[in-house]
Amino acid sequence: MKILVATDGSRGSEEAVRFAKRLAKGNPASRLDVITVEGGNGSGPSSRREAREAIRRAALELANGSVRARFRVIRGKPGAVPEAICRESERLKASLVVVGSEGRDTLHEWVVGGIALRLIYLSRRPVTVVRPVRRRKPRPRA
Repeated sequence: MKILVATDGSRGSEEAVRFAKRLAKGNPASRLDVITVEGGNGSGPSSRREAREAIRRAALELANGSVRARFRVIRGKPGAVPEAICRESERLKASLVVVGSEGRDTLHEWVVGGIALRLIYLSRRPVTVVRPVRRRKPRPRA
């Protein structure tokens, strides 16, 4: 199974890397391709240095496991991150695309058109969207 994980260094994408790692551990023939799109559209790494940092953090997460992984920084046009992820998933013939989402409200996603939402509509490959666990603040006792 070829799993493409797109990361931008956010909490959501770090959770996506952990999810893909758990999924790949169950299948020894699995391989992860971890990418980040250097684009500068405000929702991902805008510079080469930021993109490399996102990849470095993903590599650290995968270093302790027995999962085969490759890491790449790909170029994307500003505002066209989902399209770049789709092109890469087609090129790699990925069995699954995994992305993270910060879990903003649906109105924001509808108006702005989040990366994960646009990717779901554009991709011809299966897409899994992983959201980070929300930590609840304890309620004060009365």
